[in-house]
Amino acid sequence: MSFKSIGQVTPYKALAKCGMEELAIRQRNIIASGGVLFARNADGEQKNAARQHVIDLFHPDRWSGRLNMLTMPGVHWRFERKLLGVREAGWMQRKHPQRTHFTGVENDRSIYFAAVTQMPGVETPNALIKPVKRDKFPFAELAIKSRHASFFFANMDDVLSHKWESPAYREEHLIGWDAAWLDYTGPLTVERLEAISRFYYTYVRSVLIVTALKARWNRKTSAAINKAEGYSAWLRVNLVGEVLHEIFGSTTRAELTVSLG
Repeated sequence: MSFKSIGQVTPYKALAKCGMEELAIRQRNIIASGGVLFARNADGEQKNAARQHVIDLFHPDRWSGRLNMLTMPGVHWRFERKLLGVREAGWMQRKHPQRTHFTGVENDRSIYFAAVTQMPGVETPNALIKPVKRDKFPFAELAIKSRHASFFFANMDDVLSHKWESPAYREEHLIGWDAAWLDYTGPLTVERLEAISRFYYTYVRSVLIVTALKARWNRKTSAAINKAEGYSAWLRVNLVGEVLHEIFGSTTRAELTVSLG
């Protein structure tokens, strides 16, 4: 059964058949995709500011307990590594994380190949890297996990619509997340916002952060925004929260980060 939707992953050889060595080889041979180019051209200073806002939310002074978090990490896992550094000093010298675990999702093939080799846990003592069986997660073409993170090659829209209360998911000891940061490189849509809202109220125990472009909406979304008399008003119909960070620039690059919980 296929669960591809918005921003589909490109059909190719089944990645579940690839070992770590093949992933590393293919990483060198893949042409940079649109997602990679976006990451290279993004405003570094503004991105760092947005990232710091989110890191501050989960600083041990504010969040002292365990944190199981869903993220969209990108090539270098910068946010996740920074947050581990803040929450677990010296984490790279320890075999196991003390109180922080990530579930990462990426739908760009080039970025996923590169990011697998950078995920937290690949460089720690006695590192354990192994594939996750695909039959447990039919929305994903591949899933890899370390002691610090699980990493799915999948579309986030499919992740949001998956029934995570299934027995297969319980075996992974995750059953929802304490927090989630959905860091999109594109705009929100009516369907995506509805899916995010359902996911938040069903599977996120505390905090949801959404980052998205404030531009390039499709016709249906533009009509919904106009009906609500503005972008912020439209967001609050489904997601009532605080604006943490806003980048002002060209209409195709404006970005909004909203925190709920």
